[in-house]
Amino acid sequence: MPYKTSYFFLFVALSAGLVYAFRESDSGNQKNQNPWQLLSRTLNTNPANNTDTGGRVVSIDSAQLCIDKYASVMLQHGFSSVAGQKVNIQIKRTSMITTGEVFRGKGLLDWLTQTAAQYNEAGKTLMVKIQLGIYDSTYLNTYQSNAEIKNRYRNRIAIFLMPYDSAQAVQGGIHANAVLPPGSTGGGTGYDLGGIQP
Repeated sequence: MPYKTSYFFLFVALSAGLVYAFRESDSGNQKNQNPWQLLSRTLNTNPANNTDTGGRVVSIDSAQLCIDKYASVMLQHGFSSVAGQKVNIQIKRTSMITTGEVFRGKGLLDWLTQTAAQYNEAGKTLMVKIQLGIYDSTYLNTYQSNAEIKNRYRNRIAIFLMPYDSAQAVQGGIHANAVLPPGSTGGGTGYDLGGIQP
């Protein structure tokens, strides 16, 4: 019986969304939009993520500090690059778990496209390494203005995409060597997926 009820409510929700989408597609404001796109947008809207960062371009130096911190924090929990060592863990409080991240696809695609073009122009082959990091106060004060999110994200595991040339050796925590456009300064950019869940 519970399954039948669930299916019924799912059917009603989809029907309502479909009616809404087709109605919107016929209105003057949405003439150029496909009703299926409107339905997809309706079903994929998650109000809980409205205050989320959705991902951002960050300096490689900022990302690297978070990546470096990850190794030291994991060591406190008994994880290191060498297995089988004795540990003396004295952690007294739990930390909030990070099970995944959500992000806006367009922002990530724009960064990848721009970075790939820079590498291509320099005659290099772009590689991207996914790296874990830990948000600290310095990073959050630089990139996060929302006080509530800043407080919730402090000391949380985050995911960074770090670009590097395929000719580079990739061992341990790579410090990406992004190619910069002519006239640019700084150490290049990485991408912080943001959107920490839960």
